[in-house]
Amino acid sequence: MASRSLASARSSDDRATQTCTFHYVRRELGQSALSDRRMVAYLRALIADHGFPRPLPTLLRGGELTADVTRKSSWIKSAVDAWLAGFIPPDCAATIDHQALRAAASEMDTAAANLRLIGGTDLHGGAA
Repeated sequence: MASRSLASARSSDDRATQTCTFHYVRRELGQSALSDRRMVAYLRALIADHGFPRPLPTLLRGGELTADVTRKSSWIKSAVDAWLAGFIPPDCAATIDHQALRAAASEMDTAAANLRLIGGTDLHGGAA
């Protein structure tokens, strides 16, 4: 009997680590200053415009299920963590891409300046 309740408690703990709450998401997004209402709006916008994971369905009073964001919403934690780890805001991504292009161009210029022809012809068709 004791092992059965231990297994039940362990199963409950596993579920708790597999999901995360509205407050966890708020903290991880660095939005603790937002009111609950503004945080709900913020999460709805992230879901609609930036591919943030949708919450798990929540049972409302009266027995209705909703997949909309509420203060009682919960998410699959690994999906939230993966989104947070892989998300780079578009303006930052553009800056990173621009910096990478400039670095690659500079590296190619440096490499080209150090090229030497061996047994070939130069740019004007003469022997090297």
